[in-house]
Amino acid sequence: MIRVKLDFPSLRILSRSSTKYVFYIGIWVTIHPILVETYVNMSKKQQLKNIWLTDFCESLRVFISIVIIQIVVVIYALSFLSFDMEFLRKLSILTLLAQLVGLILLILLCKLRNFFNRLEVVKGVVVLSLLVVAFTSFLAQVIGYLDMQLTFVLFTSQDAINYLNIKLSLSAMVICLALVRYFYIQDQWHRQVQKLSEARLNALQARIKPHFLFNSLNSIASLISIDSHRAELAITDFSSLMRKTFTHKDTDINVKEELEWVKQYLAIEKLRLDTRLSYNIECDASLFTKQIPILCLQPLVENAVLHGIAPLENGGNIDISIDSRDNVLIMQVCNPYIYNKSPKSNGMALKNIAERLLLQYGTTAFIQVEKDDGLYCVKIGIPL
Repeated sequence: MIRVKLDFPSLRILSRSSTKYVFYIGIWVTIHPILVETYVNMSKKQQLKNIWLTDFCESLRVFISIVIIQIVVVIYALSFLSFDMEFLRKLSILTLLAQLVGLILLILLCKLRNFFNRLEVVKGVVVLSLLVVAFTSFLAQVIGYLDMQLTFVLFTSQDAINYLNIKLSLSAMVICLALVRYFYIQDQWHRQVQKLSEARLNALQARIKPHFLFNSLNSIASLISIDSHRAELAITDFSSLMRKTFTHKDTDINVKEELEWVKQYLAIEKLRLDTRLSYNIECDASLFTKQIPILCLQPLVENAVLHGIAPLENGGNIDISIDSRDNVLIMQVCNPYIYNKSPKSNGMALKNIAERLLLQYGTTAFIQVEKDDGLYCVKIGIPL
């Protein structure tokens, strides 16, 4: 029996090239229904509920990603190359290819973040993996084609290009998923810390409000036996102040509103102390819109009245000043202080304010207490 072997080189070439197209078509068929579903959801303007893909537009995360990619490239190069000029040449080529692919993928992740976050986590990871593999494979083919056309001789054959295709695609997918997982865990940790800080901040604010409430009620109670008409006015002012204080839900307030609360509180104490209490407020109008933590100035004024003015037979003056220096908002409250006559304080208000400043601003904010020449001053610094 005579066997005839038919060999068609053109068919082998066609089969090799068609394999690539089948690969890309398979990826498209897989992700197309998911893309359509996501587009429909986006058209309905649904809000993002589960943000699992981090923001790769941030410069710090781009830098970290580039560094991690370079570390992987160096480790890979050290695994099979010796230290010579050929090592440096191949390391340069690997670095160029890896960073090029990495930067383009980072741009895609940055621009498509909202799209991926509209998907469920499992679907999103599948689509992300397939897109990374498809894009990296396509880019590797483009690099190989340009190398052959421009005769850079980076690759000696089509098999070398195909090998590069496989290595780049798998490496890109693994690194991409690792980065997504790393930044996802980091974001979750930051969100948890932020929620704990907000809960602690709300607890501190809830604690300072009853402190202010009890002191104000004591002032009004002492006024009732002296002058009922003034006590009635004080109750009216107090109810207005309480309404504003307890209905304000934000953690911050502008300087103008905080000063209005301070003035209302001083008006209540003025009815009780009469001429024994005087005050002076200095604040430039340009600082009225600056945001500060709520109830950070009023407790200081309250302490100045209770521990500085009330114990003195002739009373005294409270100086309140707000200024800005070197991009820091400086708030200061000063009152007369006599060691033997001023009642001891447990420092609850100062501790409360100090903790809130630390939670909101870290070490960039400060609170200082100064005692000098019969004057007690508390100074707060908040970064603008």
